[in-house]
Parts: sequence; C-alpha cells; structure tokens
Amino acid sequence: MANPQFEVVNCPRCNKIFQKSNRSQCPDCTRELDAALIRCMDFLRRNHKADEEQIVQETGVPAEFIKAWIKDGRLLVSDYPNLNYPCSSCGKPIRKNKMCTNCLTKFTDDVNKLNERQAARPQIEGGFQIRDRFGRNS
Repeated sequence: MANPQFEVVNCPRCNKIFQKSNRSQCPDCTRELDAALIRCMDFLRRNHKADEEQIVQETGVPAEFIKAWIKDGRLLVSDYPNLNYPCSSCGKPIRKNKMCTNCLTKFTDDVNKLNERQAARPQIEGGFQIRDRFGRNS
C-alpha cells in the first residue's frame, strides 16, 4: 500500500504552518482572501464603472490583491470598463494581452532583427573528417 506524502509549509501571508493542498496559503488566509474577493465583486456589481482606486477605498481591499485577481482571471477586465492591469514589460495600464502595443511591437521587431542576423550568418556544414593517426587525410 502506498504511503501518501503530506507536505507541510509556512503560509506566505501569516507564516502559520499548514498542510499544503491546491492552495498556496493556509485555510484562514484563503477564507480571508475569498471574502475580500466577494466584497469586491459585490461592490463592482453595484458600481459597474468603478476603477481600482474606488474599489480599494470602498472595500478596504489592497490594490495588489485586485491586480493579482485580475492576473489570475478571477476578476475579468472585460466585464468592468474601468479596470486594467499593468503591461508585463513597461507597467503601462492595459486591458488585454500581456504587453501593451508599444512593447509588443518592440519585442516583435527585436525578434525579427535577431532572426535576420541568424539568417545572415554563414552556415557551417555539419559533418566530420576522418584523419589517420599520423595526420594524413584518408
């Protein structure tokens, strides 16, 4: 019979020891975060056009939690017109993709330049040469 392994870790939020499952924090912090998310969602249902600052002021939920929920897909920016999240490259507020248009264009240009440089390099033929022990070619 297999002996199940139980991983015991410290909660990154409160430092309590807990048995790790599918969540990265302890059950108490999970309940607290879930309650905060519900508060935010209730507020957004009543105030559909609220922005992040208004949510923070009215619910008391830290902005970094809101950004994390947007990033994780628990709050959808497509449902709320004034919510956004930062570009992964420059930090500019965006509503779709991982990068803003400027960073995506720059990234694409850089990749294209790199590919052009690779294509311009002389191709080294694969293979090998056999020489005898005395340095003469066969």
